[in-house]
Amino acid sequence: MSDRFDVVRAEMQRQIDEGIRPSIQVAIDWRGEVVFDEAIGAGASTESNYTLWSSTKPVIAVALLQIIEEGGARLRDRVHKFIPEFGTRGKKACTIAHLLSHRGGFPDSGSNMNALARVSRNWDEALRAVCDMEAQWEPGTDRGYHPSSSWFIVAEIVQRLRDEPLWDTLRKRVLDPAGISSDGFCLGNPDVLSHPPMPVSARDEKGAPTDAAWWNDPVTHNAVIPGGNGVSRANQMIRFYRTLLDGGTGPGGHMLSAETVRMATFPNAVGSIDRTFQIDIPWGLGFHLKHVHPGLDDCGKTATPGTFGHGGHFLVNTAWADPGKDLAACVLANGLTAPRAGTRAVVALSQSIHDAVDAA
Repeated sequence: MSDRFDVVRAEMQRQIDEGIRPSIQVAIDWRGEVVFDEAIGAGASTESNYTLWSSTKPVIAVALLQIIEEGGARLRDRVHKFIPEFGTRGKKACTIAHLLSHRGGFPDSGSNMNALARVSRNWDEALRAVCDMEAQWEPGTDRGYHPSSSWFIVAEIVQRLRDEPLWDTLRKRVLDPAGISSDGFCLGNPDVLSHPPMPVSARDEKGAPTDAAWWNDPVTHNAVIPGGNGVSRANQMIRFYRTLLDGGTGPGGHMLSAETVRMATFPNAVGSIDRTFQIDIPWGLGFHLKHVHPGLDDCGKTATPGTFGHGGHFLVNTAWADPGKDLAACVLANGLTAPRAGTRAVVALSQSIHDAVDAA
């Protein structure tokens, strides 16, 4: 009898054969059991490490949500309470909730993008650049995806309130509780990995990103870019999402309360057009959502409402959890392609996971 996950393997193989990606890694946790963990393509194995890009964001968000859960801050607190130098140039009304739901008003696009991109691998300079940004709208009155800018601020709040480097907080309070191995995730410290990040390549087609060399640069690997340069494996990221599915408690202990998980994965920004993406993407607090009105389908077209997760770099990869199916999945790859083609590829892989599970 055919393995129920042959449909996933077939889609992985199709994308390799068509040159969409040089390698792909997929892991699936269904009902608390890892039912699929495979890789395909040049140099790939289940132990290969991949750049997560924006799929890093939920891990950083959880670190701040823990502080809120403990009473060290409130979602309605204004950011300048913790980072006084941030409250300038129209950003004074920005709250923590605005940061986590892309309503802060200072996305790194246009001139803001160029200013931050030049210094994003230097923490102090990046923080100064973000604090100096001018708000493009009154915080809280509109929304637009902040690829990097707000995430330097989220991480800096965590560091100031914990009084320790971001990495120490992530390891002790997020990664260990989720059962992520000591070599299973890095952010600016690639020395902890047992294998270096898989090299990123760019497909030669109109509209494909051209920054592969930047992502392969050791300087980038050693930088802390909290919105985008985490490195992990699919079989590790599903542990993070399994912990959230299980109410915030993982094999290593408490990560979040079930109430905080529900709050973080409830639609906080929905029903209006995201200025960056120009579509309505429902946002939780650090997660994008499959809602009654879906935005991105990188979690699969037949995911149930309430599914949450995050994709990375024009949807080269994604990780998500579907509470309605008790299902967590992660798709990682290392090939940059045009955004529309990349989106189609990730959607197809996520949908193949649903097809396999639904057929069972």
